[in-house]
Amino acid sequence: MKKVFYIVGAGIVAGVVATIAAYLMRCMEKEKCGSNHEWLNPGEEGVLADDEASTEVTITDGDIYEDVKKSTIGSTYFRHEDAATIMSDSVEAIRENIKVSESTNDEIDEVSAELDKMLSED
Repeated sequence: MKKVFYIVGAGIVAGVVATIAAYLMRCMEKEKCGSNHEWLNPGEEGVLADDEASTEVTITDGDIYEDVKKSTIGSTYFRHEDAATIMSDSVEAIRENIKVSESTNDEIDEVSAELDKMLSED
């Protein structure tokens, strides 16, 4: 069973090495090695190379893009503002609970001292 794993592992390693070698050979033929992409500014049209897939996405109406961008920024701002309000309210509530806890702790200490006195009398 171990021999099967060794054979499969060696096959995977050989496949990876062959893929890397093929990629490097292709890069050497193009002499650009991955730098054959030209970035376009929005609104510009470009010509794709023969070996590249035609998956370019263009937004034809800039006004729609700007409206979506502004609404997204606005909704994010309001969500963050609401979250900040919730967090400040939570912090205030926690601080109020701490104030109550201090007075309650004093009462618990007094009761504990009385119990200690009662137990020490026995």
